[in-house]
Amino acid sequence: MGTRRDWAFRATDDAVLEALAASTHVGSLREYFGAAAYSELSGLASAAQGVRVRAAPRVLILPGMMGSRLGGNDGGRSPRILWIDPARFAAGDLTGLKLPPGNALKVRGVLLFAYAKLMLRLKADGWDVEFFPYDWRQGLDALGGELAARIAAQAKPVILIAHSMGGLVARMAVAGLPRRAVRKLILLGTPNRGSFAPLQALRGTYPFVRWLARLDGLHSPRHLAEKVFGTFPGLYQLLPLQRRAGRLDLSDPRCWPTDAPRPDPVLLGQATAVLRGLAGADSRMIQIIGVNQETIVGVRLTAGGFNYVMSRSGDGTVPVACARLRGSKDYFVDELHGNLANNPVVIQAVIDLLKRGHTRELPRRWPGRRTAARSIDDAQLRMGRFRKIDWRRLDLAQRQAVLRELDAGRSRAPSL
Repeated sequence: MGTRRDWAFRATDDAVLEALAASTHVGSLREYFGAAAYSELSGLASAAQGVRVRAAPRVLILPGMMGSRLGGNDGGRSPRILWIDPARFAAGDLTGLKLPPGNALKVRGVLLFAYAKLMLRLKADGWDVEFFPYDWRQGLDALGGELAARIAAQAKPVILIAHSMGGLVARMAVAGLPRRAVRKLILLGTPNRGSFAPLQALRGTYPFVRWLARLDGLHSPRHLAEKVFGTFPGLYQLLPLQRRAGRLDLSDPRCWPTDAPRPDPVLLGQATAVLRGLAGADSRMIQIIGVNQETIVGVRLTAGGFNYVMSRSGDGTVPVACARLRGSKDYFVDELHGNLANNPVVIQAVIDLLKRGHTRELPRRWPGRRTAARSIDDAQLRMGRFRKIDWRRLDLAQRQAVLRELDAGRSRAPSL
């Protein structure tokens, strides 16, 4: 990858947003965002310039799991980005994410193709808005402490808009802050009671992990699951660990398949204790929940590994039952998990919620759709040809297609 083409993967968030407004680095930005999204974001960035800021609380946007960029320094002035740089994946560098050696990596911004539209729409509407990127590999207790310290240091109340895992980070921070510090908390697809996607990631069967392994020139999905993702405390804390009658107790290693990859028993044991520190819902909390997408809603242990039960009661990643939290105000939208922060109706609803505390853009009730539940198991998910992708040999159109598919893999349940 030439230095001009990979500029957007390595530049800072501010530099990318400035380039969008100024129409510079056009080729790299078109590859990074895709041609259609680039055109829209460029227009939004221009419209947001010079808009008078409202006299209102600052808004912090928290990305979801894997939604923040991570990197180190290569001896020069600019950071050497690891997450997410496909050229480094091709070189086998994904193993650099492993903890604890990977603690040397620092947070370098957010994945703008997932969150730039939301920020720019809010800026164009006059809101004082910033990102709060974080190291999604780490535990919710540490991350919540970092957010709480950030909010306390500025001595002014904030509004939090949090996608996916970011909602749990926000709930952890709220638990340690006075009520006046956070005016409002808007959650987009937050797995308040966990999600089965991390379970698949730890088993090496999650579509996103398998796509990463195709880009990784050296390692298999099993290797990435066992040696890399299996070292992240934050991933274990996204599991559905709350005990319920009739549900498999995933906090117990004995309830996992005996074949590799296996969970780290220490990290698994710590996860349940950490989740007890989350703040409960109150009048400040509003949720937007994705629905009507094929989603894993349950799991059974069989002789052949995990068997996953699927229905359309979720956003492709988080089941409705795992998102809902007693005491919060809920809205619903037909959308995939990874697209929630990019959906134009959701963004307009967020603006309404910021201004008035309610919106007519989305329904308050979800009647659900009666569809037959289906299932798929670990063995089926590992079937089929597994072909590596040589990023260096792809042309522009092929790279854009790979990035679109990779992004979609963060939202979809596995196909049958």
